[in-house]
Amino acid sequence: MSFWNNVTPQAVSNAPDGFKEFQVGDNEAWIQMVNETTSQNGNKMLVVTFRKMDGAEIKHYIVDDEYKMQKLKQLYLCFGIPMGNTETDTVWKGKTGIVVCKKGEPYDGKVYNKVSYLRPLSNKPHNGQSPEMPVEQGYSQEQGQADEFDDDIPF
Repeated sequence: MSFWNNVTPQAVSNAPDGFKEFQVGDNEAWIQMVNETTSQNGNKMLVVTFRKMDGAEIKHYIVDDEYKMQKLKQLYLCFGIPMGNTETDTVWKGKTGIVVCKKGEPYDGKVYNKVSYLRPLSNKPHNGQSPEMPVEQGYSQEQGQADEFDDDIPF
């Protein structure tokens, strides 16, 4: 059997368009696969692959560092995974939520979108807890909250 069997101009032109990408903003997706691996720096990490209905896939990296628990908590809350569950092949697969993407950094002359944060499908909190969304550093979630800095220079 040859690699070129069934390769015709019509078969090639009717093939799906190939690479699809998660869009900037909200993307409803499910967990397709989770792999435990090692980062380039030698740290243990999880690579969570999310997939959309149109076939687009994106990877989310949870490295064993200072943000590990925060990222895991966000994933558990937003995708309805029981807190602390580690059964990635059985319990995690197929869970759905929202993957919020932002424009990534240039790589090899191209810019691919990347995961910014996760949120649940609905605005209803899971298990009576509300998911913690990232807050830009230097900004307060509550308006009028003092920052202990007193400056009398009017600008």
